[in-house]
Amino acid sequence: MKPSIMQSASESGVTSTQLRPLLLGTAGHIDHGKTTLVYRLTGTNTDRLPEEKARGISIDLGFAHFDAATFRFGVVDVPGHERFIRQMVAGAANIDIAVLVVAGDDGVMPQTQEHLDILQLLGVQYGVIVITRCDLIDAEMRELVAEELREVVAGTFLESAPILPVSGLTGAGIEDLKQALCRVAAEIPDRRHVAVFRLPVDRVFSLAGRGTVVTGSVLSGSVSAGDEVELLPAQRRLRVRGVQHHGQNVPQADAHRRAAINLAGVAVSEIQRGDELATPGVFTPTTRVLAEIACLSTAKKPLRHRQVLTLHAGTTTVTVRLRLTQTLLLPGEKTYADLRLKESIVLAWGQRFILRSSSSQTVGGGRVVDGLPGRRRVRNLQYRCSGAGDALEETRIASLLEQQPSVSDSDAVQRLGLSIVDATETLRSMTTGKPVNVIHDPASGHWISKHWLRRLGMSLLRMLREEIKRQSPRRLLPRALVTSQCRSFDGAIHVPLAIDALVKSGELIQRGDLIGLADQQVSLTKRQREVLDLLLPMIAANERTPPTHRELYAATDRMNPSDIEQLLKLCIEDGSLIAVSQDLSWTPTGLELLRTGLRELFQIKPEVTLAEIRDALRMTRKHVVPLAEYWDAHKLTIRNGDVRTAGPEL
Repeated sequence: MKPSIMQSASESGVTSTQLRPLLLGTAGHIDHGKTTLVYRLTGTNTDRLPEEKARGISIDLGFAHFDAATFRFGVVDVPGHERFIRQMVAGAANIDIAVLVVAGDDGVMPQTQEHLDILQLLGVQYGVIVITRCDLIDAEMRELVAEELREVVAGTFLESAPILPVSGLTGAGIEDLKQALCRVAAEIPDRRHVAVFRLPVDRVFSLAGRGTVVTGSVLSGSVSAGDEVELLPAQRRLRVRGVQHHGQNVPQADAHRRAAINLAGVAVSEIQRGDELATPGVFTPTTRVLAEIACLSTAKKPLRHRQVLTLHAGTTTVTVRLRLTQTLLLPGEKTYADLRLKESIVLAWGQRFILRSSSSQTVGGGRVVDGLPGRRRVRNLQYRCSGAGDALEETRIASLLEQQPSVSDSDAVQRLGLSIVDATETLRSMTTGKPVNVIHDPASGHWISKHWLRRLGMSLLRMLREEIKRQSPRRLLPRALVTSQCRSFDGAIHVPLAIDALVKSGELIQRGDLIGLADQQVSLTKRQREVLDLLLPMIAANERTPPTHRELYAATDRMNPSDIEQLLKLCIEDGSLIAVSQDLSWTPTGLELLRTGLRELFQIKPEVTLAEIRDALRMTRKHVVPLAEYWDAHKLTIRNGDVRTAGPEL
């Protein structure tokens, strides 16, 4: 039987580990009783700083918790003063339920509206409204305040939220508030588990005997003692010593729970509010994001193209310059923007943020549609962002593949808002019959657009045609050389896959480690091919001391020596053999093996004789004499009497 909302966690028999964690955040004008309300709910005074206690107002975030029914509510108490909006945004960034607090004897005030705007921009979907100090007003005044609130929240996520009168002084209405919070909590659907851990840091301090401790609300994933985490944007890996949840040691901290994390090997001075802990290797700090932004309908001025504002995301703030698709964005309007950040921070797909002006007014906000666009130019920002921000996973992937050749695992979370598993599943469904089809590249692990793969192949063919013309009469080039020549291509990581595709389509031919253009190759008869298939393996099998041409003539009676010599010349022209003398040819692989051995010999001894080269490379005099002369001619060695030294081309 399910526990009643009226029951406490202990009465219902639910243990603390079985309670569903949710984050609750207060919002409202300064001195409207938010901290007193939190005390009544939790028994904890969240004003911890001496200045807060002396002045009687909150100036930083406060944290507490309470259990009700099957829920454990972590409470984030935010300051209400306009000077502390940064702290308010940091506290509200990850909450599940908002509690908008309005004092009954004061009514709606400026920060009431601004906090409501911020909650709306941050995408909060659930909440309740609380009228405090009801012991100071009569029923008629409560109705007037409630009516005013209904007008203020019309059209927002709080439009249908319950309005509850309470008294922080007497405690009246607190139990009704808890029941209302449980009813709202029951409406929140279970979240899909995201394996990637993220925790924006909101506090950092040191404890005697433990060292550095950071606190924050776990955005996704989980963390346990012994885990390795990455400190961002510093991109520094750290080890977790221990984890606490509301003052209790716990095996791990999960999503939407408050957590205190004890870190090893880092000083308090090396971490600050706004930093983030995350699963290593998943996120990359950036100074540019693409986003959908909105100008508040209550803003006094429109947003301007190239305007400089302050961006608040999670617990961090950074200066940002707007690059809009239009000159002005009027109050109440939305558009897409290319945001250029003054400092590197971590932002991911779907993450919400707030924009504030130099006069400390909240003027707008938005959501990220690409958290790592890099330096690549976006020709049509409206088109790119509309695809990147689409609710359909396939559309987001297709939009990204119009901008770049392939999608990797690292793109999934930060750029697409997907888990690696979900991204892979969607990509597998896009191999055929889709507007954008992909193919998996096993070498890199990426998924490349077939359109980009064809473009890469065409670029490769053009380069290969020019290189073969430059190296005429060779018609085949080492595959490694071709790959190296393509290193500046867009999507160069996929050149091996493009080569394989071109070989399969018949546009390239491959012989061993050599490739060439199919339309530039000499057509061989069946007998010529059979003879070559006999002779080339004989040369390759003896990498250091290949047979002479005369020995090759004697190896078969299927062709006369002059015809065999013509076949060998074709092999030299197409690059599958390299002529060292009129009677000796090596494979490129065999010649490179000997060159490496020669280089190692010179590292031991700067001057060597021909006999020393012969012995070191395990060759015969018949082979080493013409090879040494070949090396002299190509400046791999320099001859000085009976000794040789390393040449400039070695």
